[in-house]
Amino acid sequence: MLDLTEEVQIVVRRVWIAFIALLITIIIGTAGLVITEHLTISRAIYLTVQTVTTVGFGDIQAQTEAGHIFLIFLMLSGAGAMLYFAGQLMAFLIEGQLAGVYWRRKMNKKIEALEDHVIVCGAGRVGRQVVYRLRKEGAQCVVIEQKEELANELIAEGFLVINSDATHDETLNKAAISKAKGLISALPEDSLNVFVTLTAKGLNPNINVVARMDQPESEKKLLRAGADKVISPATLSGWRMAMSILKPISVEYLETVIHDHNIEMEMVELKIDEGSCLVGRTLLTSGIKQQTGAIVLAILRENQVISNPSAGDEIYQGDLLIVLGLRDQLHRLEELAADFSNCKS
Repeated sequence: MLDLTEEVQIVVRRVWIAFIALLITIIIGTAGLVITEHLTISRAIYLTVQTVTTVGFGDIQAQTEAGHIFLIFLMLSGAGAMLYFAGQLMAFLIEGQLAGVYWRRKMNKKIEALEDHVIVCGAGRVGRQVVYRLRKEGAQCVVIEQKEELANELIAEGFLVINSDATHDETLNKAAISKAKGLISALPEDSLNVFVTLTAKGLNPNINVVARMDQPESEKKLLRAGADKVISPATLSGWRMAMSILKPISVEYLETVIHDHNIEMEMVELKIDEGSCLVGRTLLTSGIKQQTGAIVLAILRENQVISNPSAGDEIYQGDLLIVLGLRDQLHRLEELAADFSNCKS
């Protein structure tokens, strides 16, 4: 099945072919009347257009036998070219609208079928980088952007986009917020991000909201509105630029680990569920390092954060382990945590 871009290209190509055919007919008709009737170019064009459009005011008459014969052929071919052009032009207008409606319906159905996706509000400089990173990480996302130009650019890149105002309840419901696991509000104004956060938490109290802020005094307002995390792009950029001067090698290493997918190094969050063979064991006796090679960077336990845990720290049910490792190491760790047979005493 053809997508919207291919359908539009085909229709536009047909319109251009019809226009060129009509233009060639007018040129040939003009030249023929100049030769057979010895008319000026302007009068020949006038009579040709009259004939092709079937208007026929009758103020110019053919005076020669050759002119009459030529006009007969011009009437037949010209009327055909004109009807073909008009038909293709109407097809472009009608099919273009129908294709747009079909594409929007298809996109809405895809959005309705999503679960555990991320909603990104705003596709400006920050929002666009967010959706690119989400796509690279393989996460499903829906973008809400009010500016039609930006929305169309992302649609052309294959993103699911809703061209509307993210502060409206109806818009967030269209983005299937009730089934979404997270929302990132990256709008350019702090007041809009506060409003989106309030609206999102009202529609889905369990959704994880990350909000952008530009002014430091907006952080408390966003947290009071329900944001789970508030990020300042200016602060992060400033820290990164300063560290790139002070500790360039360390920053380069971290960027390589995080962004270079050829290394396949990832950082994941591993939830320790009930029945896991890791419950009640220390990091040393759990076999995480020995059997998988992954490194536990921190343990999140309720409101407590245990950074750089020691080998004697015990793992409890409900803990969230922050783990760094290669993809195959992390895969082995997931198997170790879920399958008791992989645990060694």
